[in-house]
Amino acid sequence: MVNPKAGSQKQSSVKRTPAKKGAAISVAEFLKLKQPKGDLILDVEGQPVSVTSLERVYWPDEKITKFDLLCYYLLVSPHMMPFLKNRPAILQRWPRGIKAPMFFQQDLESAPAFIKTVRLTNQQGRELDYAVYTTTASLLHFVTLGTIEQHPWHSTTANLDKPDWIAIDLDPKKAPWENVLQVALVTKEVCDEVGLNAFPKTSGSSGIHIYLPLKPTNGYESVAEFSRLLAAEVATRAPKIATVERTIAKRKREQVYVDWMQNARGKSLAAVFTARAKPKATVSMPLTWKQIEQGVKISDFTIKNVPALLNKTGDAWTDFFDRRQKLKLAR
Repeated sequence: MVNPKAGSQKQSSVKRTPAKKGAAISVAEFLKLKQPKGDLILDVEGQPVSVTSLERVYWPDEKITKFDLLCYYLLVSPHMMPFLKNRPAILQRWPRGIKAPMFFQQDLESAPAFIKTVRLTNQQGRELDYAVYTTTASLLHFVTLGTIEQHPWHSTTANLDKPDWIAIDLDPKKAPWENVLQVALVTKEVCDEVGLNAFPKTSGSSGIHIYLPLKPTNGYESVAEFSRLLAAEVATRAPKIATVERTIAKRKREQVYVDWMQNARGKSLAAVFTARAKPKATVSMPLTWKQIEQGVKISDFTIKNVPALLNKTGDAWTDFFDRRQKLKLAR
């Protein structure tokens, strides 16, 4: 994965493809379809979006198709787009489903006219045209390309050098799930003591992510250093079950890795509400701290049940951006 450095938003070199002709169906009509096949044009908030190969199976064991995934993202889009909008996307594409090869795409060679891009320079000095999430239509286009999971930057195009959240990844490897939950609660304890709001979510894969909403006032290096200190304090308080040791062989089996190192420019974690290319089509689900205390599990949330759960219990992160905070950094 490239980690772009000082990049400029120059004129894009992406080849723009004209919109396909044909009658577009509404989102409501699309959601009512039963096992559709082939391609069609979907009207998303007035924007025609071409969605293709709707019958393609993305999760073979569960027989979940591209159509099912598109429906999921349409249903959760109002909750998800605030965490994607105006952020560069690191596209991880599984065009043949989760059991076929995946590849990364940072540089868009062609795109419909409604897809926004930002030109950045990577560490090798190459200029790349990054896709940018803007609307639900952009999200659906990326999903149509096989982007099962959504991985946005920690900053927006308005402030590319200043992240507006911290992301801590509690990675268990072989540690018991109970230890992951306990380390999450220790992290909350530390955040509470320094007066910082922290929001947990399942990773959808194997661990827990903890996000701290920020005002975009500090650069990546300062935010990363704060993240390092936060992770170190968590590991110090719970040394039997938490560690900041990167080398797996040097960790004890019961230790959860408190990974702070994703807080760098161009890095990302799986977005809130994203589907994961994992068995059962699990979802990175926003949680309350009470759910952590009660023993929530990764398998509790899939693309099949999350839309209904949202309607029933609401969005645990609904006030995330209202609780942005400024880090108090030592000078």
